Amino acid sequence: MPQTDTPRPFLIRESWMSRLWLPALPAALLFSAAFYYMLPLAAPEEARTGAALALGTAAALLLVYRQKREHLARHIAEAELLGFSWTVKGCLWNPAGAPELRLHLPQGDPEEDRLLADLVKICGHPYGDARRLLRRAGGPALAAAAAITLGLGKAPWLMPFLAPLFGLAALVFLLSRGEALFDRLERGLSAREALATLSTEADYRQWNFLSLEAKRDLAGRLPAMKEAIDRVLRGEAGLAAGSAVLEVGAAGGFLWKHIPEELRANWSQAEKDPHASLYARRHCNGARFHLADVKSLPFPAASFDAVVGLECFDSLSLEDLGRFLAEAARVLKPGGRLVHLKDFPDWPGSAIAARLNAFGLRALRREPVSLDGKLELRFVPLGAADIEELARAAGREAGPTAPYARALATVYSAGADSDRRFRLPMFVSALALRETFLAAGFELVSDSLGPGAGRPEVMAHIVARRPA
Repeated sequence: MPQTDTPRPFLIRESWMSRLWLPALPAALLFSAAFYYMLPLAAPEEARTGAALALGTAAALLLVYRQKREHLARHIAEAELLGFSWTVKGCLWNPAGAPELRLHLPQGDPEEDRLLADLVKICGHPYGDARRLLRRAGGPALAAAAAITLGLGKAPWLMPFLAPLFGLAALVFLLSRGEALFDRLERGLSAREALATLSTEADYRQWNFLSLEAKRDLAGRLPAMKEAIDRVLRGEAGLAAGSAVLEVGAAGGFLWKHIPEELRANWSQAEKDPHASLYARRHCNGARFHLADVKSLPFPAASFDAVVGLECFDSLSLEDLGRFLAEAARVLKPGGRLVHLKDFPDWPGSAIAARLNAFGLRALRREPVSLDGKLELRFVPLGAADIEELARAAGREAGPTAPYARALATVYSAGADSDRRFRLPMFVSALALRETFLAAGFELVSDSLGPGAGRPEVMAHIVARRPA
């Protein structure tokens, strides 16, 4: 829906699109080689080569066009949902050009318009490997090309018949690899979209709620997560229809979409990031929204039966976590539940490793934990004397770091290799969070952190109770 009257346009121009000529050039040559085999062997060499180059170049340009079109289509779909009109300036076929998307919203609050435009920007990136037909066809095409090559080696006289099939299989494989390469370039070169916002209002600027949701969906975890959420909220926490629930750190409303239907009637959401809160409201991912910081909740005392957080509590700094727990105790009714939900694969380990090692340096003058990538911890071997000293030092530790000291001592006392879950930073962080809840005066109701088979559940949970 083009529009020319644009008193306040917002511009989205992504320079990474102008760099697609770099992979497009070698891709055109490889595609040309595949087309060369597909063309009739009897054709003159010059004509065959020229036609192959033309077809290969066209195929490369088509990939470039498709990449830009699909990227812009995601921006445009979100723009239309949020009420923008738009125009596109520039040629999608030009691999050295970067089209410009102009968003127009002639009326409305200027600050809200800015937030809405930011939401359009972060909706451009797919945030995960796309499930595309070409990507799935790459493996079979490569196998077919290899089989045809073996066939030609044993029966060269079949060349006129098998060469076009070889070229077709090679082309499908190259197209699948080209598509994957362009997707990787998009993810790498459009890295600014990996930031949820650039706002100073949010402490967790790199926490992209859209990226998390897409990754969960692509990994096929959503059905199991929904079942776990239902079980924890209605079973472990004992919530029922009519329960007054406050979700803190609600982000874009992911949890709302997966809670039991009967809990929605009295469910409130608090989120600090205005972008995420606005996204949830515009996408109807909730009913009662509050732009609020977890450290200062704008609710009367004893007004909720439960305070729930998904991917929230262990993302706070130690100081902020202490202030939040005081606020949670204030707004909860006597006997009210504090519910922590955590998706296992999504916790980077640098923060928890730093907290554990800070204590280890004080207690043992060495770092007892190393980080393997982002998702696994490695505990250095310790002798019996060191493990005993670690336990004694954990008992002496005071303040907000004490729960992490006790968690580390628990891991080594149990045997760092005795439970595979100890490798997961999120699991060790949850052990410390449970200790933090207890230190703040909450009583433990249930958790998923006890001894088990060493296999993590799809989600971890801690349910604690405010004393009556």
